Amino acid sequence: MSYMALYRKWRPQTFDEVVEQESVVNILRNAVIQNRIAHAYLFSGTRGTGKTTLAKIFARAVNCFHPVNGGPCNECEICRGIIDRRILDVSEIDAASNNGVDNVRSIIDDSMYASTVARYRVYIIDEAHMLSAAAFNALLKTLEEPPENVIFILATTEPNKLPVTVLSRCQRYEFKRISRDGIAARLRHICDESGIDATDEALMFLSEKADGALRDAISLLDQTSAASEGKITLAVARAATGSLEREFLWDFTAAILNSDCRRLLELSRRVFNEGRDPSVFLRELIEILRNMLVVMSVPDPSSLIYEDEQGIRQLKNLSKGLRVREISMLIRELSGLDNNLKWAVSRQIVFEAGVLAAADRRWKEETASVETRLLELENRVADLMEKGLVSLQSHETIPVNDHAAAGQSDHETVREISEINGSAKADQEKIEDVPAVDLPAPELRRDASAVPAPEYSAPSPHNGSAVRRLDKAEWDKICDEMDHRGQASMLAWYSESTQQYELPGDRFMMVFEEEMTVNILKKSTPANLKVVNEVIASMFGRPMEQVIALKEDAPVIIAEAEKAAPGAAVTAFGSAERVETAAGTPAAEKTAAEGSSDPGFDAGVRYFENLSKKMNFKIDYKD
Repeated sequence: MSYMALYRKWRPQTFDEVVEQESVVNILRNAVIQNRIAHAYLFSGTRGTGKTTLAKIFARAVNCFHPVNGGPCNECEICRGIIDRRILDVSEIDAASNNGVDNVRSIIDDSMYASTVARYRVYIIDEAHMLSAAAFNALLKTLEEPPENVIFILATTEPNKLPVTVLSRCQRYEFKRISRDGIAARLRHICDESGIDATDEALMFLSEKADGALRDAISLLDQTSAASEGKITLAVARAATGSLEREFLWDFTAAILNSDCRRLLELSRRVFNEGRDPSVFLRELIEILRNMLVVMSVPDPSSLIYEDEQGIRQLKNLSKGLRVREISMLIRELSGLDNNLKWAVSRQIVFEAGVLAAADRRWKEETASVETRLLELENRVADLMEKGLVSLQSHETIPVNDHAAAGQSDHETVREISEINGSAKADQEKIEDVPAVDLPAPELRRDASAVPAPEYSAPSPHNGSAVRRLDKAEWDKICDEMDHRGQASMLAWYSESTQQYELPGDRFMMVFEEEMTVNILKKSTPANLKVVNEVIASMFGRPMEQVIALKEDAPVIIAEAEKAAPGAAVTAFGSAERVETAAGTPAAEKTAAEGSSDPGFDAGVRYFENLSKKMNFKIDYKD
């Protein structure tokens, strides 16, 4: 076989080439320099951290004719013979396939003979935890008092499975997981020496994917290099390693935070249709939520998470309007779901049910104290009062028939209040000798019913243009009204709009620079957009159709609107006139008092009557 895998080709050959295991390397180096060689060593740690590699280097170092600073020279006859496996005094044994007592007995018999060429006979027993109990018992006496020229090196990933009697007879060294930066630096060195063109983002992604195992990272680099057609980019690395694209993870996270159940089911089906491992996907999703916690808690998170500027900006957008406790609860829920998937008969059903439950975001009685749930209840009551769904003064809630119009999440929250109160009451009965006190009413961030409708002044003339661009003050008033009505989650996305236009035909266009934001808003369900539509309609005085566009598409839409309605002038917020014709004659408007039979006008009257009931304010159109 002419081709050698990268992880074999680039296996460290000296102590200096070992990555981030300085503590173990220094002890072994000094042992060789001071000639204080023990008879038994135990190397333990996670996969791919250098246990077997250091065992081979140490085996050459103790036998080298000309050691260099305690390490092997790799040039003498002994070092070359061990590397080429021509010297039988150094043996590597796989305990996974040679775990019986007979295999150990043969090792014991061979150790009784003197070494043939080398100074020491070295037995490297890899995956030592796979030895049977009888094999360990047979090895004990020899492990404790071996012949003078014999060294045992046991390597294992699960030292807890070794008998205590074996552990007590070995010098034990713990190998730590290799950091992401250390792996990335080693991958960069391999790429430079091998002529592989790779971006830093791709190498950092492979380093993170390896989860502390350098050998895994080098294997992933080898796999990605074979899949690429020249340069290894982040997209190539994600595709070669079977990871879903970053935009899909952003979309899935936004669906959970917005409780968009339909979108969650669509995305979950794609995960399974493409043959992805749901456990791997959940770990990537949890990593995004963890990064959101960092962004919410640290002013400069760039040193604590691996994200470019666009990724940090998206994390900040996702975390707007959320609390740390909510994100922590989501992480616990998804971690429990990952654990349940290991024993699930139908993984897709369990996965879908789990992500829907996480999107529901309810505090479980077994995972939250009474104080925590009461504090969360106060925050949710304040949110409901902002939306006009409950009132502490009148103790009234919206009618049951209006729950669907208010949104599924609000309906569930109203029902959850009684559930949390019931569980809190049961827990309160268990507390003894606590006098009853009246809890103060939660401090309301804003009372939506008490906020008067904002007054707007007409903007400056539009010079006969059919398209009017909103100024910053007008857009800020729309955003403020969305905030007043408890739409912080949707406002986080809408605030990314850089330009806003009023178009003919009762259309309102918002321009965005990020394509991901446009895609998420276009995929939002009508239930999520209902309150936003009401806010925009209340500002313009009539229902408006939302138009979401990228910055490069906006000029085309504006040109088409100007061409379709030449010379028309649009109106300001709340104006009674809709559109003036090119000749300047205003369109006739009939009031309800005049008994209009215009179907469009009657539909508008019904719309505002329903709107006034839901928002609890009176509209008098019979002046």
